[in-house]
Amino acid sequence: MGRFTDDYLLYLAAQASAALSAEFHGWLASRGVPVSTWRILASLYPDAALTIGELSEACLAKQPTMTRTVDRLAAQGLVRRADDAADRRRVSVSLTPEGLALAEGLVAEARAHEARALSPAKAAALKRTLREILKR
Repeated sequence: MGRFTDDYLLYLAAQASAALSAEFHGWLASRGVPVSTWRILASLYPDAALTIGELSEACLAKQPTMTRTVDRLAAQGLVRRADDAADRRRVSVSLTPEGLALAEGLVAEARAHEARALSPAKAAALKRTLREILKR
């Protein structure tokens, strides 16, 4: 009998995520793209507009950190911020044309990385299972 973790779903999922993420994050680093930037661009791609809170949730980041990162990306011309007319506390974030162009290339590489990791059929089945888990 092996270790408990050798057959424990949460451990295996975490290990697989860490291994695949490390590969892709290394590729991002080689292009000078911080993981936080990737996560934001990917969450907004291709044409989503999300609030800072929604981005924080999507990117697994704390809201103050997200605000600072969005400010940096806005200064770089990759995202635009728009105040909500009904609620000035809400800020909507979307990609600029420059951000969209960068995101397109990053998303293409992410898709290629995913295809190298699993066949399309296995990836689709795993995604269905993960979505099922997330709905709980």
